[in-house]
Amino acid sequence: HHFHYGYILYACAIMGDINATFVSEYGHFVDPLLFDVAHSSYSHSNSEPLDGAFFPLARYKSWFDGHSFASGLFPFGNGKSQESSSESVNCYYGAYLWSIIRSKSDGFGNKEENKKLVDFARLLLATEIRGAKTYWHMHPPDTSDAKLENDPAIYSSRLAQNYMVGNLGMMD
Repeated sequence: HHFHYGYILYACAIMGDINATFVSEYGHFVDPLLFDVAHSSYSHSNSEPLDGAFFPLARYKSWFDGHSFASGLFPFGNGKSQESSSESVNCYYGAYLWSIIRSKSDGFGNKEENKKLVDFARLLLATEIRGAKTYWHMHPPDTSDAKLENDPAIYSSRLAQNYMVGNLGMMD
């Protein structure tokens, strides 16, 4: 459900930026959504119930594959899948924005912890963008002398000629 939480985190970050009382009134309801998708191993002293007991490290992110899976790291009925790369990017963008807003308010502890959470959300966002570009954004072969930075030959020529991946899944 990381692709759903992105919309909520983004909207809450905008509300928190517009109205500081939103954070103090509703921040404790939004924080579990953030930690469900972007929990790091750092402690958050002001959020005692959110100490990591219920939130694994970056629940949906596969650091090996470089992107998130809609069903998390464990196979679903048809294996693991990424239903929408744009929504997973939006999720981590929302997490990044909310972590910035929270660090401006009472935050999650001291300044160093706040910075680590913002940086972790930014890392999740950057790796998700890179994964989307690598696995889903197909483009014609480069015919100029300049080679595209992101031009891996990971798909067969028969699939690549269509320039479309669709719903990518894998069986483990």
